[in-house]
Amino acid sequence: MQNRLTLDWTKVHDVVPIEKELSENFPRYVEAKKKLIMGDGPGHEFTGWLQISNLLDEWKRIQEVSQNIKSHSDAVVIIGIGGSYIGAKALYQAFNNDLSKNWKGSPRLFWAGHHLSTDEALDLLEVLDEYTPSIIVISKSGTTTEPSVFFRILSQYLYQRFGSDEAKERIFCVTDEKEGVLRKIAEQEGYEAFTIPANVGGRYSVFTSVGLLPLAVAGLSVEDFIAGANMASLDCLSESNHGSETHLALVYAALRNILYSKGYKVESLCSWTPKLHALGEWWKQLMGESDGKQGTGILPTSVEFTTDLHSLGQYFQDGERILFASHIYSKGTRSAAHPMIQGSLKIPTSRNDDQMQCVDHKSLEFVQEQAFLATILAHADGKVPTLVWELPEISPFWLGYWMYTQCFACAVGGYVRGINPFDQPGVEAYKQHMFALLGKKTGGSEIRSRLERGQRLKTIGLSTYG
Repeated sequence: MQNRLTLDWTKVHDVVPIEKELSENFPRYVEAKKKLIMGDGPGHEFTGWLQISNLLDEWKRIQEVSQNIKSHSDAVVIIGIGGSYIGAKALYQAFNNDLSKNWKGSPRLFWAGHHLSTDEALDLLEVLDEYTPSIIVISKSGTTTEPSVFFRILSQYLYQRFGSDEAKERIFCVTDEKEGVLRKIAEQEGYEAFTIPANVGGRYSVFTSVGLLPLAVAGLSVEDFIAGANMASLDCLSESNHGSETHLALVYAALRNILYSKGYKVESLCSWTPKLHALGEWWKQLMGESDGKQGTGILPTSVEFTTDLHSLGQYFQDGERILFASHIYSKGTRSAAHPMIQGSLKIPTSRNDDQMQCVDHKSLEFVQEQAFLATILAHADGKVPTLVWELPEISPFWLGYWMYTQCFACAVGGYVRGINPFDQPGVEAYKQHMFALLGKKTGGSEIRSRLERGQRLKTIGLSTYG
């Protein structure tokens, strides 16, 4: 039997009998799929990610440029925020964590432009002195505050350290094909530039140069990642795949919406390895920006088990019944430092009586599997609807397949709910106030007055120090 991604929703149905309702509602998701493919739904102008094969025009040049970067840089800073960086970071962290060495001499990746923290910025600049770095700045417009600020700081660092000519050879841009501030800067300065397709929004862009260039530089098997995403796109788009037995994305979209209608307002993505922490961050952005509209939507959260079973596990078991869990799990383990080596670690006999003889000579993988099975059962007993994404292995291919499936489910589920899963109007609210406070737009004085008037209720500690 071939390896396949599976979605087990047994422990959803056991807690909330849902099979009949899923069957009755499933035709709506098939129709939403057709609407998405035909470009008849809201936000259709941002569905360019559906066909993976249409996103690879720059792949050959990405390969060439990534080899060039590797020849002169042992570190690369990826500057971006939201979808401009988190997809690449999710894949990078999954296979090249803090405990592993860089693969085959590939540069180490650092991340900037996703915050405005002074201490983090100073720490990064200090660390870069130990490397010979380049930077990749990713922004469709070039005017997003966080990446713009860090692009100024880091490009100045390169110019001062290497001089103008060499600095220009160490700066790479991923931006709009024709318009925007960053495209203009790249043309003026002669920076190598790649394109963010106009018909692909940020949180759906990991399959474009946004994700592929950083991952190629890092030495990830990008071909496998693309192949997995492409296979998922063929499966999701297939005109013959309309059944609840085989269409993972449609079933997942339907499960989420039905549970939401029954009062389950929070979904927690539960990973079973720290290597998937950033994948949870990618998923939260995808679902949060797409789903949270018009005063409605599921709140996406993420946890890492078994670690969080000793903290949030209490809430899962005994807290308010507003939460359902989606686990991402694989029995296939590999070393991050040596991804081609299947991982196994035997637990030795203790030199002392630690009262844990039950694990003598067992593999760590076996012990984790028992913890996983016990958790699924315990949460189901606690009336937490629980579904499981089981991957054949944590590999670029299967993460590519899973990530595309999430995108498709997110889009279809949004259409069935009657929202636009491709816009993010709420994200702009803080930006407008910030731009006024910074003086980029008018109205700063009025906003400062509002802030001063708003500071009416405070509680102050008794003690002082310093």
